[in-house]
Amino acid sequence: MTNETATESSLLTLLLLDDEKDILNALRRLLRKEYKLVVFTEGQEALDYLQENTVDMIMSDMRMPNMNGAEFLAKSRDIQEDCIRLLLTGYSDIESTVKAINEGGVYTYIGKPWDNDELKISLAKAADYYQLRKQAKQLSVSLFSANEELADLNKLLESKVTQRTAALEATKNKLSDSLDTQKKLLRDVLEMISSTIEYRTGAGAGHVRRIALQCRAVAVFLEFDVATCKRIYFCALLHEIGKVGLSDELLQHDPLESQSSFDNLAGHPVIGAKIIGRVKRFSSLTENIRHQDENYDGTGAPDHLIAESIPMGARIIRAVKDFDYLIAGKENRLRMSIQDAQNWLLSKVDIWYDKRVLEAFFSILSDRENNPEEMEYSVGLEGLKVGDSLIEDLVLNGNVMLTEGQQVSAAIIEKLLRYETENNTKVTLFIS
Repeated sequence: MTNETATESSLLTLLLLDDEKDILNALRRLLRKEYKLVVFTEGQEALDYLQENTVDMIMSDMRMPNMNGAEFLAKSRDIQEDCIRLLLTGYSDIESTVKAINEGGVYTYIGKPWDNDELKISLAKAADYYQLRKQAKQLSVSLFSANEELADLNKLLESKVTQRTAALEATKNKLSDSLDTQKKLLRDVLEMISSTIEYRTGAGAGHVRRIALQCRAVAVFLEFDVATCKRIYFCALLHEIGKVGLSDELLQHDPLESQSSFDNLAGHPVIGAKIIGRVKRFSSLTENIRHQDENYDGTGAPDHLIAESIPMGARIIRAVKDFDYLIAGKENRLRMSIQDAQNWLLSKVDIWYDKRVLEAFFSILSDRENNPEEMEYSVGLEGLKVGDSLIEDLVLNGNVMLTEGQQVSAAIIEKLLRYETENNTKVTLFIS
C-alpha cells in the first residue's frame, strides 16, 4: 500500500448533496484534500448510496427540488444514525432549518453564501466531534464492565472536545480579525486613490464616491449578486484613475463629444485598466474600467463592443457618470437640470446607453424612500424635502449659498425657488 493510498484511506468520508453542480464543484475543490468525497445532485440517489455504503459525515443543501434538505437528512438518519449531518442554508430558511435540526439530527448549519475558512473550521469541529464520539462508543462497548472507569474517560473526552472547540473558536476569531483588518485597509486604500483622482481632476470632494454609490444602487436594483454589486462599486470608485496619466489638455476633453478625434490609446479608461491590471487583487475590475466609454450601438471606444457584449458594470458606470457630468461636471459650463439631463440620456437609448440601466437609475433617483442602500442623491428643487441634509456646498454664481451638512428648511426651498425664477435656471443639490 502506497503512502498516498494509506493517507486517503484514513480520511473521513463526506457525502455532499446539492442540486447545483457549480456549488458541488466549488466544495470539491475546497475539501478534496481533507475528506474522501462522494457527491450527488439528487436526494434519492444519495439515499440509495447510503443503503449500501457507510459514510462518516453528510452535508446537504436545504433548498432542492423533489426532496429538500430537511426531508433528506431525516431519511438519512433512519439509514445511518451515527454519521454527522450538516445543513447548508440561507437565512430565509430558518423555519426549515429548525425542522431539519429537530427531525434530521443536524449537528450544525452553515449559512450561504459561506466563508471558505469558516466552512472548513465548522467541518473540522464536526469531524473532531464525530471521531471523539466514535471513540467514546467503541470504548463504551469494550469497557462495558468498567462503568466507573468509562465515566471518567467520558469526562476526559468531553474536556478534550471543549479544549478543541475553544482552540478552533480562537482560530476562527483570529481569522475574522485578520479579515476585518484587510477590509479596513482596502477601504483606506480606495479612499486614498479616490482623493488622488479628485485632486488630479479638480472634481469636487465626494464626486467619485457619489458616482460609486449610485452605480452600486443600480446593480442592486437590477438584482445582481452581492459580489457583483461590490465589484461594480469598486470599479466606479476607480473609474477615473486613468486620468492621473493624462495631460492637462486632455483632462479638458468633453466626455460627451464624439470620440473619433480622441486617441483611444491615450483615453483614460485604457490607461486606468492598465494601472489596475498591475494589482493582482484588482485584476477582476479591469474590464468594467476599460470599457466604460463603449456605446451601446458599437460606436464607442476602445474596442467598439456592442450591446450585451459590453460588461454590465461598464454600462452602469457610463450612464451614471454621464448624468453626473450633465448636472455637475467641472468642465460643463451649460449644466442641465435633473429632468433635462434625464431626457438627454433617454434620447441616446440603444445608441449610447442600455435602456434597462437608465430605467433602474431614474427609478432610484425618484424613489428615495424605498432604497435601502447607502446612497447619495442628485435632486432638483422638485425632489427636495424639508429636513434633507446637504453632502456638498451649494455654489451659485461663485457664491456659497448653502454649506455641506446644512439641513434644508421650508424658507431655504422658497428662496431657491425665487432664485430659479429670477435667473431662469435650475438648481441641483446633492443630499444623502
